[in-house]
Amino acid sequence: MDNEKKLVRTSKKKVTKKTIYIALVIGVITLFWGSKMVYESCCYETTDNAQIDGNIMPIRTTVTGYISQIRFTDNQMVEKGDTLVVYDTTSLKAQVMERQAQVLAAQAELQLCRKQISASEYSEISANFNSGSAKENITMAKVREWQAQKEYQRIEDMSKEGAATQQALDNAKAVYQVAAAQWAAARKQYDALNAQESITRSQTSVHNIQAEQAIAHIKQAQALLILAEDQYRHAFIIAPCDGIVSKKNVEEGQFVSSGTALASIINWSDLWVTANFKETQLDKMKLRQCVVIKVDAYPGVRLKGRVESFCGATGNKFSILPAENATGNFIKVTQRVPVRIRFCKGSCSKVLLPGMNVVVSVKIK
Repeated sequence: MDNEKKLVRTSKKKVTKKTIYIALVIGVITLFWGSKMVYESCCYETTDNAQIDGNIMPIRTTVTGYISQIRFTDNQMVEKGDTLVVYDTTSLKAQVMERQAQVLAAQAELQLCRKQISASEYSEISANFNSGSAKENITMAKVREWQAQKEYQRIEDMSKEGAATQQALDNAKAVYQVAAAQWAAARKQYDALNAQESITRSQTSVHNIQAEQAIAHIKQAQALLILAEDQYRHAFIIAPCDGIVSKKNVEEGQFVSSGTALASIINWSDLWVTANFKETQLDKMKLRQCVVIKVDAYPGVRLKGRVESFCGATGNKFSILPAENATGNFIKVTQRVPVRIRFCKGSCSKVLLPGMNVVVSVKIK
């Protein structure tokens, strides 16, 4: 009996020590987690209303035509500059060549107009010289006509007095008439040369206008050539960034109209987190604050980021039917403000996709 009592007492002592040890361990763990929760609640603002965002760009083109080649498969990883789609370029090449020919024709037209301008200017200079010479001839003819008139009058007076023969009078009269005719001819020649000078000047003006018109034709042809080359260049659809091509919406040989979405590409090189914090959590948040990001898809992974910007309005204001608090019964609801968080460079080695759920904690102290 004494031995049995001793065994019971010993077992009670052992159980009591084990219980105390377990209780101490639980207490330490509870104290640790409690302290951590208190620390995080004081130094961090956390929300699980957050997702990874990125640019999802539709791949479109301005070309209308048949698809010749498709060089990607749905959900394929591509790099910036990879050719994704190729159109049938036969007609586009022909259009480019036609526009190039129009540019050359317009340039030739301009050269011809410039040659004509040069010829007209030389003709105008020549007509100006001839007009000046004709003006001098008028002066000379007028002097000769005046001299012949005086001689004729002198001989006529002498003939009346019988001091000059009839033959001398006739010769003087003939010389006078010839000089008067030469003077009239010189005046007419001067008028004709003046008219010719005016005509050549008008021709020069016309050729200048034609040259300006040729320049306009060149610019028009060059503009059409730029459009044709742009159409030809857009016949080769190039990946604008590194990412995944999804939602393929085209097949080879299909006729596609301008503006049709051929596929979508998700830009992997520019991802961020959109976290919807309660308005009561924004008091101590500032730009460039450090952020700890936990991705639901990768338990245990902690990513680093920084607060990049705050949205200019609450999420409710961007909804299709925003709440109208001025009508009906009012119920105060805590609003949420979208906050953009940028991943720090080199902080992520996992594959992240837009739409993934994350939990973010912004360090405010």
